[in-house]
Amino acid sequence: MKKIYLDGGHGGKDPGCVDNGLSEKNVVLKLQEYVIEYLKAHYSDFEIKTTRSTDTFVSLMERANKANAWGADVFLSLHINAMSETSNGYEDYIARVTGSKTENLQNILHDQVVPVLKKYDIKDRGKRKADYIVLKYSHMSAILTETLFITNPREASLLKQEVVLRDFAAAYAEGVAKFLSLPKKAAKPTPIPVTPAPEKKDLPKVTSLGDKYSFQVKALQETPVYQYADQSGRFKTLAKDTVFSVYGYTYASWAVGGGGFVMQKHVQPLPVTLLTGGLNPTMEADFRAFLKGEGIDSELDVHAVGNPSAEITVSGLQLVKVRQFLDLKGWYYK
Repeated sequence: MKKIYLDGGHGGKDPGCVDNGLSEKNVVLKLQEYVIEYLKAHYSDFEIKTTRSTDTFVSLMERANKANAWGADVFLSLHINAMSETSNGYEDYIARVTGSKTENLQNILHDQVVPVLKKYDIKDRGKRKADYIVLKYSHMSAILTETLFITNPREASLLKQEVVLRDFAAAYAEGVAKFLSLPKKAAKPTPIPVTPAPEKKDLPKVTSLGDKYSFQVKALQETPVYQYADQSGRFKTLAKDTVFSVYGYTYASWAVGGGGFVMQKHVQPLPVTLLTGGLNPTMEADFRAFLKGEGIDSELDVHAVGNPSAEITVSGLQLVKVRQFLDLKGWYYK
């Protein structure tokens, strides 16, 4: 009985990348679900364990340790890539130092993915190596897949389509099954349906803030949460006074953690007070010029006693701009 360990990346307090109305931690759970469905429908003589099946946080080392303790034969870690809105394509990784058996796993699985890439006109970024913790410290053959770029609007729209996720999941499942030489079930497997690529849907551009520049808002009323940036696909409602984090924005919406969008008019950004380190007169003048140029009218309170410092209270995108300015200058703040 072969043992297959599936590792859905991120989870819980670690959302992975959040962009274009998607959260990486949720997309990989869908992929994992479809991999399991496909394997159970088409193959036998295997067991499956997963790092997580719900929105929970598991450390990287704990993921490898769990697979090792179970004695898994293969480790498949599922991720979504992120960089810029023009970055695109698929790639997979194995550890830098590994044996021919793991290289064989990568070759087999990658070959199964290629037809899916051609079907959806997706760039093949190739077979790669990296010392990711889950790869380096897993004792069995281990591979990590990066299924498209969540930061690319076109590829994000593909990731929102069930048929696309099922096609990738089927390719991953076939790769693992062939690597382990799993016996097929007696019934003839249902072929993967070849359907046309989904039509592009014009959605408002989402500017990602990431974890570094995220900020908190409070719901002014019962606030609908929508699946898409054009405020369609309502799937839940947040209670009045709920405080939550914003990870991106469009002209009218905030992108929230866990995937989804809320209307900007339904929430209020919470103010944050920033305290800088020492500011000399030239730095203070530079700071004030920046605030004036950005139209930020918050008071810059300078403490001239001892090591001069400054204090400013801002919220929302003004908070983001001030933090980005301070980071660009390399000035200390907290």
